[in-house]
Amino acid sequence: MKMSKDPQLDHIMASTQTMTTTAIAREYGMTARKLNQLLESAGIQRKVNKHWELCTAHQKRGLVTINEYPFMHTNGQLDTTITMKWTQIGRLLIHDIIHNHSH
Repeated sequence: MKMSKDPQLDHIMASTQTMTTTAIAREYGMTARKLNQLLESAGIQRKVNKHWELCTAHQKRGLVTINEYPFMHTNGQLDTTITMKWTQIGRLLIHDIIHNHSH
């Protein structure tokens, strides 16, 4: 793998895992809330019913994986939670947005 002049970019390219917004934000020294707001202002995602989702134009770009997990509340009621994790393509986009935002 060719190394770039950007160690953060090299780190992204070396990984094959998906990551949560919280974990990515931590890599850049920011909170998930701040990163989510930055992605919203860049038109990448929006908040719908208390959950973040990709804007329509970005939904088929392979930026995230979405998984549903069933769980049971303490009162016995079954429910599901949805998690969105960023792929390497998504992480590269986030890297570019953060890099362009800071310059």
